[in-house]
Amino acid sequence: MSPQLPKNTRQWILSKNPDAGDAPSQFFSLVDRPLDPTPANGITVKTLYISNDPAQRTWLSKFKTYVDPVKVGEPMRALALGEVVASNNSRFSVGDWVYGMMSWSEYLNLEDPQVQKLSDEERKRPEEFIASRMTALTAYYGLLKIAEATEKDQTIVVSSAAGATGSYVLQIAKNVLKVKNVVGIAGSEEKVALIKSLGCDVALNYKSPTFAKDLKAAVPNGIDVYFDNVGGDILDLCLSQMKQYGRIAACGSISGYVDNGQGQGVKNWFQIISKSLTVRGFIVFDFAHDYENGQKEFDSWVRDGKIKVLNTVYETNFEGIPGGMQRLLDGKNTGKLVTKLSML
Repeated sequence: MSPQLPKNTRQWILSKNPDAGDAPSQFFSLVDRPLDPTPANGITVKTLYISNDPAQRTWLSKFKTYVDPVKVGEPMRALALGEVVASNNSRFSVGDWVYGMMSWSEYLNLEDPQVQKLSDEERKRPEEFIASRMTALTAYYGLLKIAEATEKDQTIVVSSAAGATGSYVLQIAKNVLKVKNVVGIAGSEEKVALIKSLGCDVALNYKSPTFAKDLKAAVPNGIDVYFDNVGGDILDLCLSQMKQYGRIAACGSISGYVDNGQGQGVKNWFQIISKSLTVRGFIVFDFAHDYENGQKEFDSWVRDGKIKVLNTVYETNFEGIPGGMQRLLDGKNTGKLVTKLSML
């Protein structure tokens, strides 16, 4: 028998579409709403952990991207991990831990739930489990399928290399493909030291006054593959250093997320033409049909010690959830940023 459920649930909802430069505290509101009974063939979940992803900021505009935007008045959407507290679905029992697309809700109902049930072993390391899922697959497919990187490439450059996706890209490039010259770009000396420890041959701080000079020195023969997580000036600089027929995986553009893309644009467009470059944007959902295979191979690299799973845990009460997005946008994380909801 399912335990007694609360009559209400707290939710962080979108109170307005953010303007350029707005902080999360300016466009989210905490509300208390009735919790409906567990749906037929559905489950009720209590949220335990929330994944913080840069793309979430792009879901808040009025315009559809690769997913429908979060509408004003709706709870913020997020990948999350929670505990089943009531079930009318034969696939799930009370006490199961599940992972999938949920929301910033204390409790939520999932009808015909499309979520993954964690094994006993996975429950022992929930932060690592979250950190080695969607961002890991983004790195895997972006580098190997979109950029088509191989061991024959001589130089691969990765921006936001201490972040959730970038840290995996550089490790796959160095420890799996054995690329000779892997260059990582990060935003502090602490992060530079970290990515150096992960195996990149040259680690650069883009805030250094000599960054442009340092990058050119790090790629004397040009760049075969650039994995772009940031867009903006770093993308333009890397375009100028690409080899003929070089490939760019356009994964993210976090430099323009807070200002809603204002001022974003490629200044070195002619480099794409004159060097016959391939620039290909992608969304990890493009490869949903192959997730099982990609996850299996990535997990094998972790077991073999080729990939180190990185995460930063932001522990807070329910009221502090928007702080996770702020920390992400401020770059206060290495690897995956996971919000852990305190039970106190």
